[in-house]
Amino acid sequence: MENSLNHNQIIEKINALLDRYHSDLSYCHGADHCRRVAKLAVKIGEREGADCQIIEVAALLHDIGVVPLAWGRHASGRDDNDFQEFLGLYALPSADHGEVGALIAERFLRQNGYPEGKIKQVTLIIKEHNTHNQTTLESRVVNDADKLEALGATWVARAFQRTNAFDRRISIESIPEKYLIGRKAFLENIHIEAVKEIAEQRYRFLESFIEQFQRELRLET
Repeated sequence: MENSLNHNQIIEKINALLDRYHSDLSYCHGADHCRRVAKLAVKIGEREGADCQIIEVAALLHDIGVVPLAWGRHASGRDDNDFQEFLGLYALPSADHGEVGALIAERFLRQNGYPEGKIKQVTLIIKEHNTHNQTTLESRVVNDADKLEALGATWVARAFQRTNAFDRRISIESIPEKYLIGRKAFLENIHIEAVKEIAEQRYRFLESFIEQFQRELRLET
């Protein structure tokens, strides 16, 4: 085990990990997404008085569990629930990327001398980030930041990115129905009051994009 690293050093190590493994296989949930979530989460956490060092580490690693699932999809050329279920049953401890990610993060952080108490906080956030059960302020902050990434112009860009990676057979006309419509529920699950206004603004943009896109397809404008 390496000697304990300071916060900046562990962030540097995490970014190197993301660049090596998470940069080109986990489309739409890749390293760029994780870094945006981390920046959002730290900004929110500062306003809420949360532990922003724990938040930054957890947010950067929150989707690391997608990596082995993405490798499997890449190798097989498939992207469906049956294959993820196969990985969960036979190759990984779970098909849930939050649980898989928590295990990866735990091993990585321990190898780099990260304090055990902090590892438990980070892995809890990662396990909870894709659930409806956030038990700490830091977990709520990361969950809210992740939800913001699923709204607004950022989500439009991510939807097209994912389609280009996995769903090239579908037309762009199909993208709104598959990825953009029906995301109002995200607004109902925001924990932090200050985030709700941001989420609502992003949702309004998403709605306006869908309306404009559909008007253009109907040759109305």
